[in-house]
Amino acid sequence: MTATDFDEAAARFWGEEEPPEDDALAGEASENPTQVRLAKLRAALVDTAGLDGLPDPVPLIDGILFRDSLAWIYGKPGSGKSFVGIDWAGCVANGLPWATREVSRGSVLYLVAEGTSGIRRRVRAWEQNTGVAMAGVTFLPVAVQLLHATDIAALAILAEEMKPALIVIDTQARCTVGSNENDNGEMGNVVAAADRLREATGACVLMIHHSGRNGENMRGASAFDGAATSIVKVIKNDDYIEVHCDKQKDVEDFDTVFLKLRPVLESVVLDNRLGQLGDEDKLTKNDDAILAVMREAFANSHASRSQIITASEVPTSSGYRSIGKLERLGLLRQVGTEKQPRWALPGVTIRQEQDDAA
Repeated sequence: MTATDFDEAAARFWGEEEPPEDDALAGEASENPTQVRLAKLRAALVDTAGLDGLPDPVPLIDGILFRDSLAWIYGKPGSGKSFVGIDWAGCVANGLPWATREVSRGSVLYLVAEGTSGIRRRVRAWEQNTGVAMAGVTFLPVAVQLLHATDIAALAILAEEMKPALIVIDTQARCTVGSNENDNGEMGNVVAAADRLREATGACVLMIHHSGRNGENMRGASAFDGAATSIVKVIKNDDYIEVHCDKQKDVEDFDTVFLKLRPVLESVVLDNRLGQLGDEDKLTKNDDAILAVMREAFANSHASRSQIITASEVPTSSGYRSIGKLERLGLLRQVGTEKQPRWALPGVTIRQEQDDAA
């Protein structure tokens, strides 16, 4: 590609329209980007019957990620969100199921903008655990700046050449250095940059991002919420990872996925905790309600059975069953005595338990 070719391609990806493809648009229309755009908008018009021809979302990871979409996964520092991102990338590239969910195979472009020194160890651990090479994943250990016109134009051209099914940006913060995350205008430009990559490839563009100080919501402006097809939240409790659905625009929310961190080689991998269980052990709404209360009200302490049931507002008999099941599955643990049983999340330390009991 010559310098002139690059400049023309960069212009296409950063605000100037592509040259018209239809000969009928040649001449005056080719000199007028507005007319070219108008012709494309006219061609895109549909009536009520035409709505039936619009495509349904195409799953990449069934019920979680979709082709031709924007997605965010977020969590606190050290929550395991990058481990989930790497796991998704490896499964997509090899067509391996993820947590028993079907996966559509395709190549992956993974921007390693943060934690480049640890990516090799994480990938080798994943390969050791699965028994397959992470073939089909191409890593770009460069913090490409999404708000820099030259950077995003070059990245869009590269992505168009590669045509990946999944593009992972790890992390958004490292690829938007100097921006104001609370400014909807600036973050709207971040969304526009991600959309450039999506339009160039038809891929799912997955942004790995941080939660706010309270740990409950995604950090920054609300522009991401409106643009996202999927928003996924990751919570870490000791060696356990919870993958929650915050938003699915076009399909039903997926059930929480529970994973366990297991050491492999010089890193860790994610093991599916509940994917192989029988129907009797799948989590119910009452189970989810109790886990939510434990995370929100008793995250750093423990509680009695009556405290948990009262706070979760589940029926008493159902609460007894749920607490017992969650303990058996390792999602809660009993930290009290036989006479005074108490339950805590796996991440509550013994010191915390003793302090709370004092």
